[in-house]
Amino acid sequence: MDKINSNDSKLSQARSLVSQLGMFAEENDIPKDLWDSLEAKIYEFYGVSSAR
Repeated sequence: MDKINSNDSKLSQARSLVSQLGMFAEENDIPKDLWDSLEAKIYEFYGVSSAR
């Protein structure tokens, strides 16, 4: 059960960071391909899947 909670926590943290940086990327016209790459790296860093 702890592993599930830990994974949920990591996923929540990753989504929060992606959300915050996504707003920054939009406001500053960051190219979509660059943003997509950064988003993938964030989920990779947290060791979770974005599960789109």
